[in-house]
Amino acid sequence: MNLMQFLTYGICSFIETILRFLPIPYMTGIIRIGNPDSQSPVFLTGNYHLTVMRVKRALRNQHAFLLVANSRGINVWCAAAGGHFTHHDVISALKISGIEDLISHRKIILPQLAACGIQAKAILQKTGWRVIWGPVYARDIPMFLNDELMKNERMREVRFPLSQRLEMAAAWAFPMSVIFSIVILFFKSRSIVPAIFLIWSLSIFIFISFPLFLPLLRRETPKRNTDKSLLSRFILLLILLLLSFSGLVLFGFLTSGFSWSFLLFWGTILAVAVFTLGGDLPGSTPLLLSEFREEKSFKVALNQEICRGAGFCEMVCPLNCFDLDEHDHKVSFARGDKCVRCGACIVQCPFDALVFTDKEGKRIPPDHIRKYKINLMGKRSQAD
Repeated sequence: MNLMQFLTYGICSFIETILRFLPIPYMTGIIRIGNPDSQSPVFLTGNYHLTVMRVKRALRNQHAFLLVANSRGINVWCAAAGGHFTHHDVISALKISGIEDLISHRKIILPQLAACGIQAKAILQKTGWRVIWGPVYARDIPMFLNDELMKNERMREVRFPLSQRLEMAAAWAFPMSVIFSIVILFFKSRSIVPAIFLIWSLSIFIFISFPLFLPLLRRETPKRNTDKSLLSRFILLLILLLLSFSGLVLFGFLTSGFSWSFLLFWGTILAVAVFTLGGDLPGSTPLLLSEFREEKSFKVALNQEICRGAGFCEMVCPLNCFDLDEHDHKVSFARGDKCVRCGACIVQCPFDALVFTDKEGKRIPPDHIRKYKINLMGKRSQAD
């Protein structure tokens, strides 16, 4: 990658990071990486522009085909969970793109995080293509190819390192800055720049500090007590408010600018920003479940009698909740406390050995999870 390509990639990454909550589509179709032939691997991803750029970058020293399918310009995890990226889109891409005329095998590598909405079994039945679930992160693709399309535990598991936390901080800070600037413009226009600085600082602080809040937020488990979960969120908001207001008061005294009008104006901005960022902090991370998700009171139930140890659940689980015993051909839900109820294990299990159960213990049929996807209100509704 030359300097111009590096700068272009960096600028596009920054712009699309701060606009992360908007669909940004990439043109669908086949992209040739290097000099692929009929035996080269075929990767498929959604047409979210930033994702395609990162997959292309990860494949830059390989010889492969990259098939871009229609995910409505949304990243693969959100699109698959919301019914905007399904096996129908994959089947359409395979049939229309012409990829079948370019290669001799019938193996398609899909992003693992799309497993919550794309049924591999349906793709095999309709097209004859066998789905291989690739690594969670594009940067692991070269190692995945070197290991003959095998994934280790690290490749299967989502993480939330500092780089991703800073990206999420920017994704929240930018739209908040725009909204606050428009509002402040009508009241105190000279405070726009300090307000933007305050919002960015608060957002970065909250996401950098996220590991400190994780033990508190992880009181939300499949066996969760709703009252305790709400209490955890209240405590988190209280901590953030106390820290923010303490810093605000200290700044006011150090600059000799403290007054009740100062506290009212900037305190209001801080309070709104804290409630916006901290009100559903788990939903802004890949490690925890949003408070607005219907599945917040569900848990995954495993029927050992039905289980045949196919291992699809272990293969697609983004939090590494399952262990496969290859000798006994059984799976155990070993780390269920980490489960974010994405439903990928339920969608992919060929024996329907995994189901959701609600807080009354009522079984949610697997076909319901396969058919109904998560809408903007966090409820399951039939996908278009």
